[in-house]
Amino acid sequence: MNSEKKLIACSILALAIGISSVFPLTFLMSATAQAETTPEPWFSIDMPYAYWVTNDGPVANPNFEPSWYSEMNETNSVSDQQLIMLNFTLTADTAKQQADAQIEYYQIDMNSDKEFIESQYWVVGTNINSSFNVSSLITDFHFMRSEWFDTDTFNPMKSGGGGGLVRQNWASDFSVLWPAGGSGSGTLGGSGAYHTVSALRAAETVTISIYRIGLVTFSGDSTVVTRTNNELVSQIQLEKYGEEGWLYNNLVPEDELATVDLLRPVPFEELNPLP
Repeated sequence: MNSEKKLIACSILALAIGISSVFPLTFLMSATAQAETTPEPWFSIDMPYAYWVTNDGPVANPNFEPSWYSEMNETNSVSDQQLIMLNFTLTADTAKQQADAQIEYYQIDMNSDKEFIESQYWVVGTNINSSFNVSSLITDFHFMRSEWFDTDTFNPMKSGGGGGLVRQNWASDFSVLWPAGGSGSGTLGGSGAYHTVSALRAAETVTISIYRIGLVTFSGDSTVVTRTNNELVSQIQLEKYGEEGWLYNNLVPEDELATVDLLRPVPFEELNPLP
């Protein structure tokens, strides 16, 4: 009788140990499976070159004469011009991706040692399924939740929107060098460009940082949105260059800087070649 009780007790104990062993294993397997299926970024991004310059007077444009400026405004106006060369590389192995296309959203912040200056927004994406038109997604895709990154902010087709590089059938490990930049004009006592010029001229250091805001993955009728918690992916510090400029250069040979247009250091028409 005692041996039967001991056998039953041992059986119950063995069953309990078996159940307690299964639960952690199941939990770990679920966590592992979830980690494997969470979309990951496809692109790396860096900034081999950046130039930012301030001017007294409006932005020079040979195709536009600002005749509507009064003499006073011409005298008291200021402007800034900038160029950031972005280098995008598709690091994902497209043969192993279970998706039709992916778009990634980036924020570019400009700061001085004294204050925040401004932000720009950028989108980069490609498709794996050749019949999937990824270009239209930038204008057609929108969030319904206002606290998520807003595609209108990043949409290059919208007034005040950001820039973008969407390339069909991008090959793995292929890099594309692409310019991002802009210019602004303002009058003394105004806002916008005047604030930027003032911040740059008062700065001891200027830093440009790129953050990955999130990504959207498209697979058939399924769309997965992933927030990346403003992941810092690249950062550079510009050095004072000339009387009114700031420069970071890892692109142009030093002995050629004096002879190139710093706002156009490479022929833009040669960018975005076929793989």
